[in-house]
Amino acid sequence: MVIEMKKRIAIILCIILVISLLTACAGSADFAPAPMAQPPQNDSMFAMSDMMERADLWYDDFEAESVSETSTAEGGITGIAAPAAESFAEKIIYTVSADIETMEFDETITGINALIVSYNAFIENSSISGQSYHSRLSGWHPYRSAHFTIRVPKEHLDAMTDRLESLGNVLHRNIHATNITSQFIDTQAHLNALTVQEESLLDMLRRAEDVPDLILIEARLSDVRHQIESITSTLRNWQNQVDFSTLHLSIMEVENFTERPELNRTYWQQIGDGFMSSIRGVGRFFMDLFRWLIVSAPVLAVLAVVAIVTIIIVRKKLKTIAKKKASMPKPPPYQYPPMQGPGYAAPPKEPPSQENENQ
Repeated sequence: MVIEMKKRIAIILCIILVISLLTACAGSADFAPAPMAQPPQNDSMFAMSDMMERADLWYDDFEAESVSETSTAEGGITGIAAPAAESFAEKIIYTVSADIETMEFDETITGINALIVSYNAFIENSSISGQSYHSRLSGWHPYRSAHFTIRVPKEHLDAMTDRLESLGNVLHRNIHATNITSQFIDTQAHLNALTVQEESLLDMLRRAEDVPDLILIEARLSDVRHQIESITSTLRNWQNQVDFSTLHLSIMEVENFTERPELNRTYWQQIGDGFMSSIRGVGRFFMDLFRWLIVSAPVLAVLAVVAIVTIIIVRKKLKTIAKKKASMPKPPPYQYPPMQGPGYAAPPKEPPSQENENQ
């Protein structure tokens, strides 16, 4: 197929060269017709552009044919022909996630490291939180948690997943599979076509003589190589995800494991369970409250002293203000009304006293 393609390109180049020579000879002959408008100076560039368009159309046909007629080794990334779907191993990406409770956090972390070593896995990302000195100093138990992203060889994924029960109480486990076989085959076929196109462009570059042709071929070659690098990176990333499955682990330190609910509980049993749960919640509340009071006693004592001193000072201020108001002389009552108006009502007249009557 490649040899036939090279023959076609060589024939096209020969035809273009012959046409260019005939055009040049006709332009320099003495018996040329009346002068016409001057032709453009870059005839070779237009001829080369037309050749590249024809080559692109032919490359598209070659890419469509290569998928159905040729095949390569199983799982390969680079090659000349695309593999057939029947003989191509399936590309499946597995992702496992699990939530685990543990009462022995340090031992669980050690067990995870042992599993990683025994199954040739590696840690892609990890984080541990909960180590609070302030909480420990205040009497609170700092429950810790950890999150791991582990890459496991696909042949060891099932064995390592079955060993998760040894790390603690597995609350949740999920396995997700993504089949990318068709995407992988299509992308591989595109890469193979670009590889063939790169070889053809290199052959044209070696045979080209004019500067415009060289510039055009080099630009096309640079674009093809950029696409090859991008597609190769994508295929390698997919192959890496297929070869090494992803395991997400969430480790939580607890005081007691979460009890598994019993099935077929009667109505009164459910009421009893809820009542006992409420009693345990109230008991934990008062225990935490008593612990908080004991731990915070020094702070509460200081606040109490400040509050008592503030109350004493405020009371003294209020008493002083009250004494000043009591010692101030009262203003004499008005003998005459300060103002008279339409709505003013005169006070009632006092009856004459006995002395005035005698006089």
